[in-house]
Amino acid sequence: MFARKLNLAFSDESMMISDEILLNIKPHVITKADRCDFPEFSKPVVHGGFSLSPYGIFENNANRLRYVVVPKINKFQVHLGDSEPSPPRSLLLSQPGLDNILLYMESTGTSHLSAKLEVEVSYDIVCTTEVLELILRTPYEMKENWTLAVTKYRNTIYISPVVLEDLKTSPMKELNADWLAKLRRHFLSENANAMPKPCDPMEPTGQYNGVFYFSINGTRFIFDSPVLAEGFRTGSDGNSNYVFTELQFRLDSMSVDEWATHNRCDALKWWSKCFLVGIENIYVANVNRDTIAHTINKLSVRQLWKDCEKAWSPNVCVNFLLRLVDQIRGFMSVVDCPKTVYLMKFDASQGEISYTSYLGRNQYTFIPDWFRIMLDERMEDLTPTTLHKN
Repeated sequence: MFARKLNLAFSDESMMISDEILLNIKPHVITKADRCDFPEFSKPVVHGGFSLSPYGIFENNANRLRYVVVPKINKFQVHLGDSEPSPPRSLLLSQPGLDNILLYMESTGTSHLSAKLEVEVSYDIVCTTEVLELILRTPYEMKENWTLAVTKYRNTIYISPVVLEDLKTSPMKELNADWLAKLRRHFLSENANAMPKPCDPMEPTGQYNGVFYFSINGTRFIFDSPVLAEGFRTGSDGNSNYVFTELQFRLDSMSVDEWATHNRCDALKWWSKCFLVGIENIYVANVNRDTIAHTINKLSVRQLWKDCEKAWSPNVCVNFLLRLVDQIRGFMSVVDCPKTVYLMKFDASQGEISYTSYLGRNQYTFIPDWFRIMLDERMEDLTPTTLHKN
């Protein structure tokens, strides 16, 4: 199942690092079955959510949810490339492993827990949307590597993105991020029925993350994802639920080569996010060559992937996610320790995925001690009162 790639083994008093093991999975080899068959997939369900302050601090409320609001006269000029100041990067939201979704679980009592011999999380996989998006795009990713940290504790696998210290963001990516932030300041509002009020561009606003659940072939996932809304929808139970969406931008006129690059890269990123959280429509701002956004179109996600069917296939993406998760469950089958981490790396140029195990507490350990203590403290809440009386 696995091949040994490189001997890196050494140890100290607190941890041991294993050899690097090459997984028997070829991300860039796409079979006919990958294209034709789609796994049994349950539609994403939102369980709730939480806010993050501009400094990345967890807030147990929906106060930072923003709505996409398009002007009634859909013709405007927003110069994305002007010299308008933006918040310093030190104030941008951090990504502290899985702390936020674990804090959300802690805030919901026993809603996501079950009691067996010990208290367990009621899902097979706990992660972030970033993890799932990276994996979904892997079959078509030829340039960007990724690294994920994997831990198994009480029968649940936890997967966290890892940002390597030497990873540098390209100037173009930083520029696009700045342009998107500027666009959102003009069209994201606290009120679903009103344009946003003018605000200080130097004042960051934080974000809202929804918490979602779905299953693939019986494997149950729970994860959080930054989301925007466009309004409400009344469900069959009579309750109002948020209708989530996205706001992005692209050039209003592109060459054949530019369209091919857009469909292969940006459109795939948009689709993967929408697929995971159940977004049906997104808003796309049209930007000219002078970086002026002038109109916004509403685009169905179904049409998005149909326009890109020659570039990538949803079936291939989801089948790869399923295959990689099966491999992870295989090499984690003998592990059940919140301190031990398996560091999994994808080499995009070689089309290879490998892992190295770090046994015991180490620099990659990401399950916090308070979470383990919380699980134990919930046992009494999950155990019938009559058992305590006996």
